Parts: sequence; structure tokens; C-alpha cells
Amino acid sequence: MAYNNNNTLNVTELMTGKDCRLFVQNPNGADNILLAEINEFKVIMTVNSVQYQPVGSLLEGTVPTGVTFDLTFTEAVIRDDVIMSPLLKAIQNGYIPVYHFQGANAKFDGSGEERMTFNYAMPNGQFGLMNAVPGEVVKREQSYRLNAIPRLIAEMASKYLPSVA
Repeated sequence: MAYNNNNTLNVTELMTGKDCRLFVQNPNGADNILLAEINEFKVIMTVNSVQYQPVGSLLEGTVPTGVTFDLTFTEAVIRDDVIMSPLLKAIQNGYIPVYHFQGANAKFDGSGEERMTFNYAMPNGQFGLMNAVPGEVVKREQSYRLNAIPRLIAEMASKYLPSVA
């Protein structure tokens, strides 16, 4: 087995939350709106499986049955026109709207960006409408289930670590 000859990570390539952005597609057009009021977001993949133990085997195996993807974020409340107003209007009209998001992580020196699409997102689970705590910034949490597999539309590579391609 070959080992990486460059066994020291160059920390200048590390990104922090300030290097990341979340966008939502404008429901009135194809352009993306930066959700600058978001202070944290995450997309999580959950692999669902069933257990199977063949007769005569001590080993119980795992059989994957599917995957789910969830997008969650917390926003400071400064506007309602991008997500909240269209959501509540749609619900009043008898349906749940679908959103399309993009997440981006960019290297601070401009040498690369990772960008993913998070399409066909529907509100899922608890969805914050109004929350107030004296002395704190007014925030609300949102949770979406993605009904499409996230897709990398821009990939980044390391300048210092060897590529596997």
C-alpha cells in the first residue's frame, strides 16, 4: 500500500463558516438569492437499511434500502418575502411549496469553490414561524427534506494534497 508522501496538512486550505453561503432560487425567476441572514446551515444524508441474518450465520448484515437528505438552517429574522410569505400563502391555497437551494464553500484565496444543488426541497418536520427571547437576536429554524440527490456543480481540489483522479 502506498502512503501519501505529503503527510502534513497545509492549513491555509481550510475553510470556515465565513467561506460558505446558502442561496435559494427566486420563486419569480431563475436567479438565486443569497440568504445572508443565515448564520448556520447543514445538509445531512441518512442511509436507511434493514438488518438481515442468514440461517446458520452469527453475522447480522446490513442491507441499504435508500437514502434521505435533510437541509436545516437558522436565520435571523429580517425579511419575510423570500421564504416565509410564499410558504404561508401556498399553505393558505392548499399546497406545500417546493424550494431549490444551492450551497457554496469557497477558498478564501479564490483558488476553488465547491457548489451543490439542493433541489425539490419541501418543508419537513418542525419549522419555526416566530421565536423571541429577550436580549437575543430574533431567529427561526427551518427544516427541509430534499426530494432529489444533491449534485456537485463545482468541485474543488487541493493545491497541496495529491489528487485521486
